Amino acid sequence: MKFWLRLTLALLLLGLIAFKAIILPLPEGHKAVIAHFGNPTRIIETPGAHLKWPWPIDNYYLFDTRNRIYNTRFTQTLTRDKKAIILLTYIVYRIADPLTFLQAVGTIANAEDKIEGLVSSSKNNVMGNYNLANLVSTDPSQLKIAEIENRILDAVGQRARENFGVEITSLGIKRLAYPENNVKAILSQMRAERGQYAAKYRAEGRMQASIIVSEADLEIARINAEAVKKAAEITGKADRQAAEIYAETYKKGREFYKFTRSLEALEKMINQNATFIMRSDQYPFNVLYEPVKPDDKSN
Repeated sequence: MKFWLRLTLALLLLGLIAFKAIILPLPEGHKAVIAHFGNPTRIIETPGAHLKWPWPIDNYYLFDTRNRIYNTRFTQTLTRDKKAIILLTYIVYRIADPLTFLQAVGTIANAEDKIEGLVSSSKNNVMGNYNLANLVSTDPSQLKIAEIENRILDAVGQRARENFGVEITSLGIKRLAYPENNVKAILSQMRAERGQYAAKYRAEGRMQASIIVSEADLEIARINAEAVKKAAEITGKADRQAAEIYAETYKKGREFYKFTRSLEALEKMINQNATFIMRSDQYPFNVLYEPVKPDDKSN
C-alpha cells in the first residue's frame, strides 16, 4: 500500500509539473509571445489556458496590454516668437503589438525612454510653428492648446506603433513653466499687453460717456425749451385774463378801482412804522365824502 501511495503521489506531482510546463494561463488584459527555441513565433491574445511545449522548447513572454500613463520629463523648447518655455506632457499608451514590442524594446522602461525621445523631438518641431500666446492668453480666440496636442500626437503615434509596437491613445500638456531668466521679461510683456487693453477700454469708456452726456444735454435743452414755451404760453394767457379782469373791473367800478389802486400804491410806498397826517377831502380819501356819481349807482 505504501508503494502504491508513493507512486500515486509521484505521478500526481509529475502531472502537476507537466501541466505547469505545457499550459499557459493568460490573464485578462494581457498578451503573450511564445518563443520556439528562442525564436518568437506565436502571439496569444485570448484570455484563458493555452497549450505550449515545455521549457526549453518553448518559452513565453507575458505583457500587460492595459492603458498606462506616463509623464514625460520637463523639456525646454522655443516658440515661433523665440520664447523659451518648459513643457511637461503626459501620454496614455498601451502595448498593441507584443511581438514588435519584444523585439524593439523588450521592457516597459525601455519603451518609455523611446517614447520620451519621440515626444521631445516632435514637441520641438510643433512648437516652432506656434507663438507663446497660443499656449497662454486671456483671449480665447488665440489659444490653440488642443491643436498643438493633436499635432504632437499625430507626429509620434504612427512612429511609436510601427517602431515599438506601442499605441499612444492620448497626449496632453500637463504643465507649462518658464526659465527663470525669462520670467521678468514675460511679466513685463504681460503688463504691457494688459496696459494696452486698459487704455483701449478707458478710451471706449470716455467715448461712451461723452455720447451719453451729449444726449443728456440735448434732452435737457429740449425739456427747457418746452418748459419756457409752455411758461410763456401760461404767462401770456394769465396776463391776458388779468387785463380782461382789470378792464372789466374798471368798467364796472371806475372810482372804486381807482381807490383800490391808490391804496395799493400807498401800501407799497409806506412801511409799517411810518405816520402820515392827510386831509380827508384830498385824494384818495375824498371818495369817502363826495357823493356817488350816477355811473356808479348800478354797482
